Amino acid sequence: MGGQKKPTISKLKKMLEGKKRKSDREEVRKVEYGVIIDEATRKELISFIKSSRYITPSMVSRKAEIKISEARRFLKELENQGMIRLELKNRELEVYVPVKAA
Repeated sequence: MGGQKKPTISKLKKMLEGKKRKSDREEVRKVEYGVIIDEATRKELISFIKSSRYITPSMVSRKAEIKISEARRFLKELENQGMIRLELKNRELEVYVPVKAA
């Protein structure tokens, strides 16, 4: 019976203009996260961790562009080596603190 009203010509022009502008925008750079940590990345991450007050798996993941699961494994490995220690852990978050050399 009722239904949607037909838009006016000026309204149609504005709608088409808006769609055109959206398609002209640049594509957002999507980061492809890798799985493997090579030796150069490992050294860079260790120096980053030593200079930080605290570290989380998401910080490592963003810095090295690796998966979060791989970042967790890397931090667990550093914890076993004694370079960092686990300060806080709950279901969603792990916070590590670098161990200062005495």
